[in-house]
This record gives sequence, C-alpha cells and structure tokens, in this order.
Amino acid sequence: MTLGESQAATVSDPRAAIDLSAQDPLITQIAALLQEVTGEGQQWLAALGPHTRLDADLLLESVELAELGDALARRYGEQVDLVGHVATLELDQIIALTIADVAVYVASRTTGGRR
Repeated sequence: MTLGESQAATVSDPRAAIDLSAQDPLITQIAALLQEVTGEGQQWLAALGPHTRLDADLLLESVELAELGDALARRYGEQVDLVGHVATLELDQIIALTIADVAVYVASRTTGGRR
C-alpha cells in the first residue's frame, strides 16, 4: 500500500476533492508555497508536479518543511499540521512524500476545501 493509499483508507477519499494533476489548484498552491519557503525561482517552480517528492527530489531541509507547515497552517487553518503529520510517518513514507500526498493531507484536514 502506498502512502496515498493509506491516507485515502483513513479518510473519506480526499482524492475525490483533487484531481492530482499539475493543474489542480491545491497542487499549484502547495507548489507556490514550496517556492516561497525555499526561495527558488520560476523555472524551479515550473518543474514541480504532483509526483515531486519533497525529500528524495527536492532535498527539502527540515527547517523548510517546518516553514512549509507554517505556511499551510496560515493558509488552510491550524488543523493542517504538516510537521505533526510527517512525525507519524515511517522513514520510507517521509522519503516518498510527494506534493500530491501533501495535497491529499490538506484536503483531508480542511472542510469545504478552502483552497
């Protein structure tokens, strides 16, 4: 079972709320927040997609992950606790965590899909 499948099994299919493509507004917003916290440019942002892995592909530092978590909480509400969520994951799940996985998590923690 993949990380996304295990998350979907624990909530009422949050994948239905997003299409998991690069055009989904939630994916786009999370990618923009990643750009903001990393300070990377537009070309870097354009290369991101739903299957981009935060650790394995972007080599996101723990400080940047915490900053992303703070940015998500400011945008979507304090019920979105990315750092707390990541703390519950196994090491292989953390390494494989994608932008789409973060979007599924955000969708599962927000009501009304405040996007």
